[in-house]
Amino acid sequence: MTRLYTTLALLAISFFAHAQTQLREEKTDFNSMDDLSGWKWLHDTEGWPDKVRKKEVKDGKLMLEMGTSGWFADKNAPFLYKEITGDFDVQARVRASGVKTDVSETQWSLGGLMVRVPKRSGKDQWKPKEENWMFMTTGVAEEPGKQVIETKYTINSKSNLKLRDAKAAWITLRIVRVGNAFIMLYKYDSDKAWTVHDRFYLVDWPPVLQVGLNGYTNSYAVPGNISWGDPLKFNSETFDHLGKPDFVLSVDFVRFAKPKVNYDVQGNPGKQWLNQVYSNRLVDYSVTNNEVLKLLGE
Repeated sequence: MTRLYTTLALLAISFFAHAQTQLREEKTDFNSMDDLSGWKWLHDTEGWPDKVRKKEVKDGKLMLEMGTSGWFADKNAPFLYKEITGDFDVQARVRASGVKTDVSETQWSLGGLMVRVPKRSGKDQWKPKEENWMFMTTGVAEEPGKQVIETKYTINSKSNLKLRDAKAAWITLRIVRVGNAFIMLYKYDSDKAWTVHDRFYLVDWPPVLQVGLNGYTNSYAVPGNISWGDPLKFNSETFDHLGKPDFVLSVDFVRFAKPKVNYDVQGNPGKQWLNQVYSNRLVDYSVTNNEVLKLLGE
């Protein structure tokens, strides 16, 4: 037990030393493709094929037309991200649509905000059961023509998801990390306040995470022996000749900021760890969504 406590203490010191790094507030508006210069694509960093069929900036919006792909279990899909250290509050105003229609005509065509633990290896050293991430997306899931919000988390490549009704309209998605607490929120343009959609507590995620935009479509078109039986092949090849990829994620802006609430204890990592696991109650059932909103602010 002594060794376990020592290990936990070292992890806590590492996390909270990083967590106190101040995140510089920044906002990416999309006036040209040059605005992506500070971002990274997962297919570049890990060596996968580029499954974005079209990338362009049009009328001040980033338009990403996704190819056949899927974020589930060991499978991956397009992901545009920045590496963020410690606490963050990220917001993105997006619209999910088909290529020519307001609602995608293809099942499992969604996109939005994603938070992912960096992998230790890329395509050439790929191993199963190493995916750890969460996201909040909007688009069409199992029921054709029906817009939803999907939240999903994956731990060691085991995925769990939730689907809820949504509007086919512009929506601002938001994910806030405060220590071990992750809160997902959304707001339509006509809404006066945020809606708290999900709250997660993940004590063992590292200080540095990949945070950004994801999207996927048409995964049902891939044969099951590949889609479910051979995720490495699913990730390594393109399957746009099958089915009908039909998803565009339009992005107005992405904004990063430091959360308005924190549980930092400067200069005392041990007390910092205790303060996080004892005082940070953002995901407790006893704390209402309205109380969470007051703490997080706009």
